[in-house]
Amino acid sequence: MAVYNESRLNYVWLAWFALSIPIILFIDALHFYPSSWYSSPSSPLYIFQLARQDYIAQYNDPIVQWSPSTSVPGSHDSWIGLFLYLEFGFTLPVVLYGFFLLAVKRRGTTGRDELLFLVYALETALTTLVCIYDVGYWDPAVYSDEVKRTMVLQFFGPWFLIPSIMAVDMARRILGRIKVADEAMEEKQRRKVQ
Repeated sequence: MAVYNESRLNYVWLAWFALSIPIILFIDALHFYPSSWYSSPSSPLYIFQLARQDYIAQYNDPIVQWSPSTSVPGSHDSWIGLFLYLEFGFTLPVVLYGFFLLAVKRRGTTGRDELLFLVYALETALTTLVCIYDVGYWDPAVYSDEVKRTMVLQFFGPWFLIPSIMAVDMARRILGRIKVADEAMEEKQRRKVQ
């Protein structure tokens, strides 16, 4: 029988998952949809294309602009493709599951859920940390210190900080479960000895 953790932090993680879903589906994945879905003003996803174009025009973010067709062989940006595969193959399913678990089921988290969310949080924090590190190597002739600071603090920073806090929360929950299990085993062994 599963024991559910109904921590108040689950509401924070629910909000995080709810925020992540449209960003992954309609910003990060936009150019993987058929162009007819976003290219013309009558297209259903055109508003997301406008938001993406506005962001690129304002910040010239090379990570958001990356695609397999714009990748330069031998350049340092080959990791972006891997991160997109991780985002669509692992992150998106976990975010959808987390939202379903916390918004629809509303039962809290089991140990298995917490382990999954720990892996998700570490993966998200680590991949975002790589992006933060990459900002330091952006051409200073193209990217001012102010733009770099904005990218790190306003765009990448929260995507590193919040999953890092989630990782600590999930690790704390898992360690709590391990402690209870260890105490139960010690009690069981004590009874055998008597």
